[in-house]
Amino acid sequence: MENLTIEILLVNIIQYFMMLFFLYICIRLEFSKKQFLFIILFLFLPTGILFIFIGPISILYYLSILAIMIYRETKVVMNILHVFMALIFLVIGDNISYIIAFRLLNEVGNEKLIVIGYFLFLIVFAIIFAFCYKRILKYLIDRWVFNSYVSYISVFLGVATVVFMYINIMAIDHDNFYESVQNNLAMFLIYFVLLTISIFVVLYLAFKQYKMKQREQEMKNFESYVASIEQINQDMRKFKHDYINILSTLRTFIDDKNYEGLYTYFYDHILEANHDEHQLNQQAMMMLNNLKINSLKGLVTTKILQAQSHHVPLYIEIVEEITDIDVDPIFLNRMVGILLDNAIEAARGVENGEVRMAFIRIDEVILLVVSNTFDKKIAIKVHEIYQEGFSTKGENRGLGLADLRQMTNDLHNVNLNTKISSPYFIQEVEFQKK
Repeated sequence: MENLTIEILLVNIIQYFMMLFFLYICIRLEFSKKQFLFIILFLFLPTGILFIFIGPISILYYLSILAIMIYRETKVVMNILHVFMALIFLVIGDNISYIIAFRLLNEVGNEKLIVIGYFLFLIVFAIIFAFCYKRILKYLIDRWVFNSYVSYISVFLGVATVVFMYINIMAIDHDNFYESVQNNLAMFLIYFVLLTISIFVVLYLAFKQYKMKQREQEMKNFESYVASIEQINQDMRKFKHDYINILSTLRTFIDDKNYEGLYTYFYDHILEANHDEHQLNQQAMMMLNNLKINSLKGLVTTKILQAQSHHVPLYIEIVEEITDIDVDPIFLNRMVGILLDNAIEAARGVENGEVRMAFIRIDEVILLVVSNTFDKKIAIKVHEIYQEGFSTKGENRGLGLADLRQMTNDLHNVNLNTKISSPYFIQEVEFQKK
């Protein structure tokens, strides 16, 4: 009995380490020295002590603390599911490993050799499952959408699966251990298939809803583009009207041969009128020639006109040609739109406010930088601005930045960095190649 307890304890210790390895592979979770100390003091030691008193069920404490720690580090609900999925795969690997080791090595008659073979198979299966799960996860993230309710439902299904598994583990018959493991494995696999089907059904329904929102967003972008074209046409009609009036005034000076007055009127009144604003817009439009992504170029053009209507200077710098950004165009336009809308809104409330935007190519990485001046009287805390509902402009105004954070968290090749360097509030988005 004592040997069995030690064997189970060793299995649990290996599972603890393999779960951390699983999460490191799947969600690129790296632990600092402080976090490793936390893991030893608040995960391994308490779980080991609980194991002495309540047995394998102590893993639930380990799961709970690990899930809380990962959520606090990443702020992504979906990562909680990965904790439970890690355990589900390890339990399945545990059962398969024992069956294979028992079938291959039982005839030798050496129990220690069976245990060693079992541990080796467990480690191999854990590594295989981790890399397979990572590939499946990347495939889903690239093609599907994980919004809030999908994340919560998936986490609930993961928790339910773990509870089901450990109810069966606790009821295992140690007198007929091999047969019990076979029966449990069959039930686990059936339940895992049902879990997988359930998650895919939820994802499919979420995907249909996402496509509807996508079409709505496309319509809004189209309406915004049409509005910008109409604005350009109005500006052209206004320019034509002003142009005719200007020529009429010039004709008066010419007919009277008042060349000195013509000189003064032309340089002091015509040439200087809206000179800075027109020059700024002309420079911005010229810079956009290097942006070869049509949908994004149309969006930025709209934002230039929007900034102009609010008398907010918008400086754009795109030195090298940007032909492709490895992100879904809808996500890309939403992210850039949120950044520019917030920047223009913040700059409007400041005297001499301005917005600056740059696309910078660094090898295969494209860096988008959007900065704006802001009201220094408003205390801004970077960790608060991405909370849903947060806004310096009143209630129910902060959904954009919360959506931006969620999108960048869901996309593995996109990183968001926020900083404040007075008088600028700076957002940096790094787009990597997949």
